Amino acid sequence: MLMSNTFYFSEHASHVTLCANKLLTRLVNSDEYDSEEELHNVTYGISSDPLAHFAIVFSALIHDVDHTGLPNAQLVKDKAPVAVRFKEKSVAEQNSTHIGWELLMDKRFERLRKCIYQTNVERKRFRQLVINSIMATDIADRKVISKRNLKWERAFRKPTKPETSPMQIQEAMNRKATAVIEHIMQVSDVAHTMQHWHIYRRWNERLYQEMFNAFAEGKITGDPSKNWYLGEIGFFDQYLIPMANKLKECGVFGASGHEYVSYVLKNKMEWEAKGQQAVQEMIVLCQEYDASERSDDFDGSDEESYSSDEEDMEFESA
Repeated sequence: MLMSNTFYFSEHASHVTLCANKLLTRLVNSDEYDSEEELHNVTYGISSDPLAHFAIVFSALIHDVDHTGLPNAQLVKDKAPVAVRFKEKSVAEQNSTHIGWELLMDKRFERLRKCIYQTNVERKRFRQLVINSIMATDIADRKVISKRNLKWERAFRKPTKPETSPMQIQEAMNRKATAVIEHIMQVSDVAHTMQHWHIYRRWNERLYQEMFNAFAEGKITGDPSKNWYLGEIGFFDQYLIPMANKLKECGVFGASGHEYVSYVLKNKMEWEAKGQQAVQEMIVLCQEYDASERSDDFDGSDEESYSSDEEDMEFESA
């Protein structure tokens, strides 16, 4: 169910899944704390919650199922069936969630479902975690981003009165856990930008090729080559670097937070120095590929929408 794209295909799903699991592993296997209880508290309950762990990994695996290679804005503009079905809101994310969940509900996976949850309460909680996690990967909707940033501010930055009652302490922990889980998904989805330069370049080239193909086929109107270099710098400054800094800010990933920040800053510096040349190389590569495809053609060779209430429910520790 992953389309024949150059970026949004099965290898991207595998990469995001591995990156999400890596972050969870670093969160759980910390040697900095003396007891499981201390680790539980520092990680806001996530470290000792296997259902949340599996929900994150499962969400990473299915988060781009049936992706067309087109951004949500284009799907809405084209009035694509999925845009109509999901009321023009987080279209690709809702579609992937729906298809992935329906697949999990197939009778073939009955034994798997019994391993994931035993009660209806656990099923509902697992479903909510999956929905929240996948919806968090929508980074184009400004309203969604603003709402998410406010959630982070409230959890980690906004001065609050000290929580004294057990209920207040638990609510604060749940709020932070929700923000961290969503952040794990967001980082994992673009983790190639926070890894070695050659990994970043490989995935950047694949994304460029996917956008070029869509432009060449008339599916989008903007030529990606016109703003790719500057667009990447803006993406680093406005999204990637602040995101990496949040890994440090939340305080649950230890040295890994610093590692991600280091890589994203190095990749930005490399892109500033080498990005224009890289874009020229990608342009030539895509044009040659397009010409080859045209030559082959000449020769003849051969429903469900998630409510905002459901989407915004906070994490509840097990």
